Amino acid sequence: MEKLKRYFIKIKNFKITRRIIIEILLALSLTIISSLLYFNQVAISFYLHGFQSLKSGVQLYSIYVGQGDSSFIILPNKISILVDTGLEDYAEKFCNELGFLMKSNGIQQIDYLFLTHPDSDHIGGALEVFENFEVENIYRPIINIPSEAKENGYKVSEDGLYVKVIEEAEKEGKVSYILPQEIEVGESVIKIYSPLSSYYSEDNNYSPVMTVSGENFSFMFTGDLETVGENEFLDQYKDEKFDVDVLKVAHHGSKNSTSEEFLELIKPEIALISAGVDNVYNFPNEQLSSRLQESGVKKIYSTSELGTIGISQKGETFIMASGFIFQEKSLFIVIYFVLLFSIFSVRESRDLKKKKFYSKQYV
Repeated sequence: MEKLKRYFIKIKNFKITRRIIIEILLALSLTIISSLLYFNQVAISFYLHGFQSLKSGVQLYSIYVGQGDSSFIILPNKISILVDTGLEDYAEKFCNELGFLMKSNGIQQIDYLFLTHPDSDHIGGALEVFENFEVENIYRPIINIPSEAKENGYKVSEDGLYVKVIEEAEKEGKVSYILPQEIEVGESVIKIYSPLSSYYSEDNNYSPVMTVSGENFSFMFTGDLETVGENEFLDQYKDEKFDVDVLKVAHHGSKNSTSEEFLELIKPEIALISAGVDNVYNFPNEQLSSRLQESGVKKIYSTSELGTIGISQKGETFIMASGFIFQEKSLFIVIYFVLLFSIFSVRESRDLKKKKFYSKQYV
């Protein structure tokens, strides 16, 4: 009771001093600045790392999704193409980055979504994409879910995530199988070269070899393609002329694909590798990196070193920007409260020092 009485006496005798006003203003300023940073982390990070300089011509982004894969292409006529959606654990961060890229380019929807194969590190963010964005056209692997088992004789997967993704895809937009074909998108073309067989024991080989190309640019995507699928592609298209500017390297830089013969055929100038920081597989593999260099690839970029990577075309020149996107909310909140506490603790520490000083004077 006595403690409560002393507390109310303190409140009654409380005076607003200039120091207290300054502390309140500092706290308010910290709160406002922290809120702006908290809700605009993606935009600020993109600005800081030079992504605004990419906004000309065609744009290609390899978005950092840990040990997963996702590419986003913006064509000059603002048609948008998304190839894979990364890991489920990165879905929220991934959609934040994707949303910023779309908004800053005036894009309202994803025109084409390609889900290359059922692995969770490639389709893990698909449900979040369906929830947050309108998707016009969806291309899926020639792997059925149990409810489709009798439709066309394709291999059936009972993987829980894959089943959910395909079921939601059917609700979301127009769904087609990934098969060899050409898709005209404005003045550009999406060309799908494979898969060339209807059945593979390894799901990775269902990954298509596909290009997105237009005036002065050609990007190639290969999902998690392995040796079997790659050899089929080489046999079928060994006489075709390729002039690939940017190759999205297969299987996160594994040594089991992207052979010398494959590189000799497509002749890429730039190689993009999507891999997680300090991943347990040590991707990109050193043998693969050596093959890329020896084949004449001029520049090799990996998300494991650079984070999200953006490439854009100015005339016939390609420019690049990169930057990690840190959105660890719990850490951000802890830092905010530490700073807030420090503002008010300065006065208390000063008052304590004064008390100790005066007490020594009279001892």
